[in-house]
Amino acid sequence: MAKPTALSRLLLPDRVIVGLKASTYSDAVAQLLDRLDAAGLIIDRTALDEQVEAEVARPEQPTIGARAILAHYRSDAAKELAVAVGTSTKPFRFAPPSARKAVFLILIIAPRWAAKTYLKTLAALSTTLANPAVADALAGAESVEEFLTVIAGADLVVHPELMVRDLMSRDFQTVSPDTPLSEALRVMVRHRRRGVSVVSDNGEVLGLVTQQEILQHFLPQVLGAAPLPDGGQAPVEDIDVRDVMQRTVMCLSEDQLISDVLGSMLSESVAQFPVVSGGKQVGFLSRTDILVKLLEHSV
Repeated sequence: MAKPTALSRLLLPDRVIVGLKASTYSDAVAQLLDRLDAAGLIIDRTALDEQVEAEVARPEQPTIGARAILAHYRSDAAKELAVAVGTSTKPFRFAPPSARKAVFLILIIAPRWAAKTYLKTLAALSTTLANPAVADALAGAESVEEFLTVIAGADLVVHPELMVRDLMSRDFQTVSPDTPLSEALRVMVRHRRRGVSVVSDNGEVLGLVTQQEILQHFLPQVLGAAPLPDGGQAPVEDIDVRDVMQRTVMCLSEDQLISDVLGSMLSESVAQFPVVSGGKQVGFLSRTDILVKLLEHSV
């Protein structure tokens, strides 16, 4: 099994540019690629340059939060997973609308066989920049040494195994036990979810309501209802979520291995899990979340 790697071990002095000056995205990425190329980490520079040019045509570059632009390339033109970072004292001119204050450009290149480590590295960088104090200190660094000192002080370990926190959705919806079942259905449709957690006033997970419970309640009424004289349909009987919700719910912690969760999903036919920390829900993990995020980085 591959050993964990500290984020600071991936960001070496020759792979950081403090005061990156570039007027275009492609020029900025090229400067970072030059650093990785000089370090012997690129097998086919022409192939990577072509990928950069193709990405420029995208409507908007991906970002990490509001202050970092992400340039990431999965290609066998990369010898191994490598990271380079450029910083600017002012927001980049080429920053997309979603990150107008971006002062970090993060470049990650990885061969296709390094999918797990790639996702873990991306998660570690996202967690680091999500800390405002750390992000401010990195943005204010006046030298490569100062930048790397901040990274070392907030060091995170990049584990080869994916954890729940790496793939879970942090944008989740909940309902209360007193919520009408029809409203729970509207929430699920609006957010394209197959289920939502039922929580108490203090955020404790009490249960789960899914498409199955909704169909079991409403479908017989709709199919069995006789049409009204005027041709309309009789209103269906609504009930509270508490009357149909699943009360036995398997909750996950953020640091559980995805490989363990997949086993439960397959062996127990469970499709979705609330993720809890300190007794309160902090995320939601479904089969769709796993598939979307894995496939997102498989090409």
